[in-house]
Amino acid sequence: MTATDTAARTTAADQDVPIAPWRTRATALTPPAVAFVIGLGLWQLFVALDLGRVELPGPLAIAGAIVEFGRTREFFDAALSSGQVFLQGTIAGALAGVAVGVAIGANRMLDRALGPLLFAVYSTPFIALVPLFLVAFGYGVLSKSMIVFFLVFMTVVLQTIAGVRNIDPRFLEVADSFSAPVWRRWTEILLPGALPFIVAGIRLGIGRGLVGVIVAEFETAITGLGGVILQRSQNLQLAEGAVPAVFLAAVGIALTVGLRRLEARLNVWKR
Repeated sequence: MTATDTAARTTAADQDVPIAPWRTRATALTPPAVAFVIGLGLWQLFVALDLGRVELPGPLAIAGAIVEFGRTREFFDAALSSGQVFLQGTIAGALAGVAVGVAIGANRMLDRALGPLLFAVYSTPFIALVPLFLVAFGYGVLSKSMIVFFLVFMTVVLQTIAGVRNIDPRFLEVADSFSAPVWRRWTEILLPGALPFIVAGIRLGIGRGLVGVIVAEFETAITGLGGVILQRSQNLQLAEGAVPAVFLAAVGIALTVGLRRLEARLNVWKR
């Protein structure tokens, strides 16, 4: 047996050995974990050098504030208030975006009539539209929820339209040839075919919705996590003011990771 044959058999044997799931996950998580640790180290170094005009809180100070301020009643009530706004706006915006997106994507006339308008509104900086929401809905929870609704709706509806357009036309031709009713076209062709795009739209909408919550609380009645950030920043309690931002970032990461996994499974099913 030659050395070449031995090497070939060794390589083949190595390829047959299954890789442990934990090793695969560890390999995937190592680069972002290393980048995160390096980023925290550079941040702490910048704070230690004291180069800014105001003493900025470092990761250690914010960690201490999370332990102390993060378990207070004030933070808990603020998180509940912001969570109510986020859930109301996100759920309503996602449902409405899917329904409107499927209707527009499946109808060429509606697509031609409303498509350019949707893109124009989506391209408009939403902060310029906040005064319109205040005039229409006031300064309460409804106004905040409508701001979040608008941001999530615009993202989901455009992604849903793209998903419907991506459906193989042969499926629709078969439905037409058998005179399938509208409800069967929706439930058996349009919604399943556009589902990966819909999940991607919801994932992107969640990020915009979290931003909308804070902007809404800045611009309307100063309550919730946005109010905590604003009040603590004005009093130069920057470590406590960063606690809501860290909390929202953690929520956004958790929701995004969950939806990414769901999106990956749907893409596999589609293929």
